[in-house]
Amino acid sequence: MTCKTGAKIALVASMLVVTIACSGASNAASSTSTGGNTGSTGTGGNGGASGTPQITLASLTANNTAACPAGGPLPAQCQTAFAGQTDTRTGVATPVFDAPAGNVSTDDPHAYLNQGAGTKIFANFMLGFCVQAGNAYCDNNVSTGYDSNDANTVAAQAEDLIRRHIDGAVMTWEGAGTSPDAATLKFQAYVDANHCSGPQDCDPMYVIMYDGPSMAYNVTSTGIPGTSGASCSGQTGAAYENCVIAHIKNDMCYMNGKHFGNDAYFKVNGRPVVQMFPDEGVIPSWGPAPSWADVWTYIQQWNEDLPQNCVIPGASAQPYSANNGVPLVVFEDGGGFSHQDSAGSFYWLQPAGTNPATDQGITNISPASSGGTLDNFFTIAQQYQGEQVWGGAFKGFNSSLARWGQNRIMDQFCGQTWIQSLTESNRLHSNAALPYLQIATWNDYNEGTEIESGIDNCYRVSGSVSGQTLSWALNPTNSALASLTTVADIEIYDSDDGTHLRLLVTETPGASGSFDLTKLAAGTHTLYVRMVGKNSILNRISPGIPYSN
Repeated sequence: MTCKTGAKIALVASMLVVTIACSGASNAASSTSTGGNTGSTGTGGNGGASGTPQITLASLTANNTAACPAGGPLPAQCQTAFAGQTDTRTGVATPVFDAPAGNVSTDDPHAYLNQGAGTKIFANFMLGFCVQAGNAYCDNNVSTGYDSNDANTVAAQAEDLIRRHIDGAVMTWEGAGTSPDAATLKFQAYVDANHCSGPQDCDPMYVIMYDGPSMAYNVTSTGIPGTSGASCSGQTGAAYENCVIAHIKNDMCYMNGKHFGNDAYFKVNGRPVVQMFPDEGVIPSWGPAPSWADVWTYIQQWNEDLPQNCVIPGASAQPYSANNGVPLVVFEDGGGFSHQDSAGSFYWLQPAGTNPATDQGITNISPASSGGTLDNFFTIAQQYQGEQVWGGAFKGFNSSLARWGQNRIMDQFCGQTWIQSLTESNRLHSNAALPYLQIATWNDYNEGTEIESGIDNCYRVSGSVSGQTLSWALNPTNSALASLTTVADIEIYDSDDGTHLRLLVTETPGASGSFDLTKLAAGTHTLYVRMVGKNSILNRISPGIPYSN
């Protein structure tokens, strides 16, 4: 796995007005368990006050993510616990930037977007995580408690994507035969076996993001003339260009044989989509050879006829030469639209600042006039009708515990950064759906961008009974940053035994509220008030509130 560091970034004013010196108390763990989004709907009144219990308290409080929990029994994919990650620097608004895994909201994010049913939402996956006993790091990555290249991990992550209504995964891929390739093939096999009805009819789908540092690795050779799996590290000038061309050709043929023809690989009009994450160094980006523009001219020509170019002469088996469509190559950020061989572009988060006092409030969401921001990306995209537009969504960024130790920071502001970036495309897509949206990221724990373990919106829930009225409140652990924009619903439950619950009502979000208990059947009750966050926000539930009538 590599640190995804953009070469250029513009620092812009944040949309969020924050108090940098806010208390770190926002990250204190709740003393009560959290609940999950069951998809229940209320009756709008006191309906449901009697009848068969609908759900258990345990199911509302269990970890429902693919991330490893901080304690208790470990699920099959976890070798060790994951206690979350904390930035100990003074003045950090959200010190616990990767929360311990909990019960997250499975609210459908498509509903937040204008004509969102027409948007394909993918989450970017990092595939290099592993576990080394007694070590907080493994292969230069922080330890998440699981191995990315493990069938149990892949299964848990695929099921988590489905629960969260995310359409697919963008696999950060480092070449033929690498560990990320093996993990991707496991994902492919799991989805094929469990969630596919036919070609392009799988849930979830997947796309490969070709990671630029692959050029420095020795990868599996296809044996096809004009290709090579050899590393290009240490070479310069024309020798480097020739090496890179042969290396990418090798990997394109490998992808054509192992990935592009699979039912679960995402295509547009019969053409497989491939994202290119840049590492265009050593030779110039533009100009005559040797240059990256020249590299992509050769790759474009190669990709136009993979069935012919990926033939192994004289071989009885031809694993790479099927006709799976000409790849659509998608590059990064605003400049990606005009890139040589480009079929479109995806937005990628590129924070630069390292000082919490001055930099953590720069969310890179707006304004449109500033290069490197999400709004700027959408504005540029309007100039390239017909090309693929992959918007971006992100919770924040914190690399304080990354082995490369750059300490870059963009705070998540109790989930506000996540919701704002997720919905920012609505500004420019009021009459038509954003075609594609990529979450950056599902699980990059190195840079604190992961949503896998859940996002804390800095609310806890309390409730009390006076007479025949239940009163409840959302109590912010960070009053400057907690926002009701991160809350989807308030649910009120009744229980006869404190274990089995029935939903009484679902209410619109508010800082506080009350509920009339007069229609409850006579007896002894335990009441619960549950905050359902928006997608991937950690849900919260009150302690049991006793009531007798």
